[in-house]
Amino acid sequence: MASADEITKLQLDNGMTLIYKKIEPLPIVSVQLFLKLGSVSDPADKLGLTNLMQMLITKGTASKNDEQISKEIEALGGSIGASETEDYCETSLNITKKYFNKAFEIFADIIQNPSFPENELQKEKTNVIAGIKSRQDHIFDVTLDLLRETVYQKHPYANTTFGTEETIKKITRDDIVAWHKKHYGPQNMVMVVTGNIGLGEIKKVVKKYLNSLPAVESVKYDFPAVTQTQKSLIEKKKFEQAYLMYGFLAPEVSNEHFPKIKVLNTYLGGGMSSILFQELREKAGLGYEVSSFYQSKKDKSMLVIYIGLDKASLETAKAKVDMVLSDLKTKPIDVNRFSGAKKYIKGISVLDHQTGARQGWYLGWWEITGKGYQYDKKYLSEIEQVTPADLKNVINKYLTDKFVQIQIIPEK
Repeated sequence: MASADEITKLQLDNGMTLIYKKIEPLPIVSVQLFLKLGSVSDPADKLGLTNLMQMLITKGTASKNDEQISKEIEALGGSIGASETEDYCETSLNITKKYFNKAFEIFADIIQNPSFPENELQKEKTNVIAGIKSRQDHIFDVTLDLLRETVYQKHPYANTTFGTEETIKKITRDDIVAWHKKHYGPQNMVMVVTGNIGLGEIKKVVKKYLNSLPAVESVKYDFPAVTQTQKSLIEKKKFEQAYLMYGFLAPEVSNEHFPKIKVLNTYLGGGMSSILFQELREKAGLGYEVSSFYQSKKDKSMLVIYIGLDKASLETAKAKVDMVLSDLKTKPIDVNRFSGAKKYIKGISVLDHQTGARQGWYLGWWEITGKGYQYDKKYLSEIEQVTPADLKNVINKYLTDKFVQIQIIPEK
């Protein structure tokens, strides 16, 4: 057993990891069940399998259909949800303490005995395929997909989480049942429980309803290495506007440079006071959207710059981005902007920790992505400890000339 202040981590008899944090005084209990399985593990010919599994896992069990589950949970004043990313799956329960035992029984039934109804599968496959097609109508998504494919190449991060029309059509109910059976075991689970409830009661309820979860093999996370590359692609698409996107290979969540890149991203393109927004939008009037983002991933990530603009402004915008990148390396860090970036990150984090459910989510997310649940307490102090010299170091290390540039231009 390990503890960090009021947060406790332990391994249950069945092999599941449990993280617990008591939060008073509201009588609310939140359960976040993280599964160490994401779309990166999807078979190449069945991309989108994990996503479909999570879309269907709340749609019925061996003893209850979708409508019965919804009515029973709503009658208790609770909610159940499920989602999936490249790196993990999540299934959640929010309920008042008074009805925790009954609600958790339903929750455990969903985890252990999902029925994956054929009719619901066909509905979701239709919805996913419609979403894949509609994605082609959004210039940001089209550009990002091309950037992802170019940067990650043979690594599964090159794929979207929802697969392709071809792979979705191939996936059967038997595929989903087998996928669930293979991976939904205690060895791959991190359960976080937060709220006004005792640890003893939680252990008792979890043991009662989930102790018989069958053991499974741990998910293997071993993928091709991603190497920094320099490439520029121009593609004509049926859009009236143009789009410019840059991708720089960046470190994974568990890397020591993670908080420094978070500050760099905010300094570079996070908000209206960032360098990119000021130089391209405010001063030069280039682009209807100018920003950057840093994806928090278990494996190698990207720092992405993106600009939506008129085709006529492309060359000017590229020159401005080159100037910004050069200035970052050669000019002193703007102390006021640097301080503002750290305050912005801290403000967002504090606001996103206002509920017990979100506090629990962060504990599980840090644990599952490699930093460990304790990092939730360290994150803001590490952000505060980042110095201008640290920022210069990661600028020189990661904002190199080896980047991928994607230009989407109108066909006309």
